[in-house]
Amino acid sequence: MVNKKDVLIFGYGRFGGSIAKSIREYGENVRVAVNSKEEYKKAREDKIDVEMFNLESDESIAKLNIKEDLVLICAMDNNHENLFLSLSLRDLYTRSYIVSISDSIHVTDKLRMTGVNRVIDIYSISGNILKHILTIPVATKFLQGFINKSHDYIFKEIKIGKNSPLNGKKLSEIDFSKFNIIFIGMIDEELGNQFVFNTVGFDHKIDEGDIIVCVGKEQDIYRFKLECAGDF
Repeated sequence: MVNKKDVLIFGYGRFGGSIAKSIREYGENVRVAVNSKEEYKKAREDKIDVEMFNLESDESIAKLNIKEDLVLICAMDNNHENLFLSLSLRDLYTRSYIVSISDSIHVTDKLRMTGVNRVIDIYSISGNILKHILTIPVATKFLQGFINKSHDYIFKEIKIGKNSPLNGKKLSEIDFSKFNIIFIGMIDEELGNQFVFNTVGFDHKIDEGDIIVCVGKEQDIYRFKLECAGDF
């Protein structure tokens, strides 16, 4: 059985609201911190555990009872507020796992410098979805189908070990189709653990510690992991 994670999401606007609902749907323990009465009201209406906080006050953040094993997600609608918050959280909670969203290349670079563990680039996500809508609408419907779970496909993160046959290879050299799985993207250590979508267009070299993100039937992903993950 997979242990549930305790997640604290900052913001309940166009990003935070969707993230909170999606994470809660998968059984994680979710609560939200907001700095506006409108977002507080909306979260309460959606029956989300929500608290108010002052972005500019460390004392206010401390009252949120943030523990070391709590996953922190900066999902406020304002890029600069996410950046400021990420700086504050990393300074206050040096060992916490922090994720921040960004819809600006410049802010993404700055967020990496704050020491967040992962940056989710909304610009890349939007471009990826737009590409599917314009070129392969069937794939778009397939991805949307994950919302209702009426299928036997799963998403999976697979960490590359030191003995993996993929070590040192470029993505273009790997035939994912022979495993009947779809490569979605990867988390590249050389890029500061940033998630990079397949459609971004860079042919990354895979190294030990990188994480492959793919989708497929459970048995196919298991076979891929068995043959390609290697000992870590």
